[in-house]
Amino acid sequence: MSFLDTQKNKHDREFIHSWYLFIISFLSLLFLLISSNNISNLFLTILTLFFYFNNKLAPKTFSKLITYAAFFSFSFFFLSMLYTSESYKTGITYSFLNLTFYEGAIVNASKNFSRLFFLTLVSMSSTHAINYTKVVLYLIIHWGLKVFWGYPLLIALNSILLFKEEFDRIRISAKFRGLGWWDRLFILFPLLVFAIRHSQRGSLSLVTRGLSPTKSFYFTYALRARDRIILGLYLLVYLCLVAIGFYFR
Repeated sequence: MSFLDTQKNKHDREFIHSWYLFIISFLSLLFLLISSNNISNLFLTILTLFFYFNNKLAPKTFSKLITYAAFFSFSFFFLSMLYTSESYKTGITYSFLNLTFYEGAIVNASKNFSRLFFLTLVSMSSTHAINYTKVVLYLIIHWGLKVFWGYPLLIALNSILLFKEEFDRIRISAKFRGLGWWDRLFILFPLLVFAIRHSQRGSLSLVTRGLSPTKSFYFTYALRARDRIILGLYLLVYLCLVAIGFYFR
């Protein structure tokens, strides 16, 4: 097997194409943002996470994400009960640490908590399951996205991980040197230098690669029949959930 065949097989290992997974993520987030039915939101979240796990979302990473989403959502839950509007100050009252909580406020905060939790969890998980490089390249090859826009976008997307790795290296270096917390705040300056150097290397890379509208590619990143079937089944379930949501609304 040639090197190009090996690389192509590596690109085709996704359970569903990243472009379709991007569409699924967008529709799921839109539904979770609008819907107030917790059962429908839970079902759609589980379905979306099923695609993420099959697209190589690691369980260890997911455990961290679910902790972050729970903490973020609980913060809004607490603030929603603490600074509730007059319209929700109804029902039974509960006292805790000289604070008064109303039943209406608790019910409203619980609904907001569940919706925000699902929304945050799906949003963060999508960044670990979708290959955005593949999405951009697919749009360039098959949807006519100009390379003058696509390649700078690829550099920007790949820079996120590079910045994180550089930040970790600088932080570890500062720790080994015994710098205090105040001195560690100044790691922003070497990170800024790294950003400038990375932008220069990126521009040089685009020039040396022969950036032009007639650029050719080794791989097509094409969709498979299975991808279309999976997306079709998802859309069918999605439309059913939307219909149920409108019916019970």
